[in-house]
Amino acid sequence: MKKQTKFITTSLVAAMLILPLAGCGQNVTNAPASQPQTEKTKTVEQKSSLQDSKYVAERYLSYIYDAKTAEIKDVTGESASSFKEEQKKFFYNRVGAVTPVEYPLVIEYQGFSELYTPEKIKSEYATAMVKYFEQVDDYKVIDSKESDNGAEVTVEVKGLAMNALANQANSYMDSLIGFDQNLALSKYPSDTTQKANAVLQFWAMGELFQQGNKAPMLKDSHTFTMYLEKDNQGNYQATEDTMSDVYSGSKLDTYEDGK
Repeated sequence: MKKQTKFITTSLVAAMLILPLAGCGQNVTNAPASQPQTEKTKTVEQKSSLQDSKYVAERYLSYIYDAKTAEIKDVTGESASSFKEEQKKFFYNRVGAVTPVEYPLVIEYQGFSELYTPEKIKSEYATAMVKYFEQVDDYKVIDSKESDNGAEVTVEVKGLAMNALANQANSYMDSLIGFDQNLALSKYPSDTTQKANAVLQFWAMGELFQQGNKAPMLKDSHTFTMYLEKDNQGNYQATEDTMSDVYSGSKLDTYEDGK
């Protein structure tokens, strides 16, 4: 399966204008009296593409998976640049939700030494995760249940295998000659060192992306639901939770085989 983006196009139906033909310079003595013509014009009411929940969902998914921007203001209420910042902020704020990134990492290995601040760790991780999800290339909208207030849209996707991504990070650290994990976590209190191992993974994921790493994708498809709201004109739009719906639904905490 390849990326599928449905575009629903509409066309205007134009009424044909019939002009009466009149002869010039001819004898019209026997010509019949002209009859008034009534032109009937049909007005066809168009349905906006934004009133199609599947269309809007596909548009939104293209922002997450393909970095596209068509109609992004209509669908999200934000400019393309603001949406990109919101994506990065989504991961930046969540990177320390379970394991707080509160102290710097002392990263040293052969030929390299740098102190990574919490802000830099989170920023690089957030950038990497946005880009990793842009590597998703197998997805489609398969259903939508519309109501007066919005729509629940079902998406099928081969998303990220997060355990496999964590394994990539661990393998990267193991490959660094002279890398000392204890030194790296030396700024963390001793009673938090075990939990802080996750911070090292966050750092490594950011580093791997900068080196051109490809995120591991699930071999089999799974489904998730994203919610869209409907405005008073009948147009569907993303809600403040739609981004979470998509990012959370587009991954599994497993390896590529789903285990």
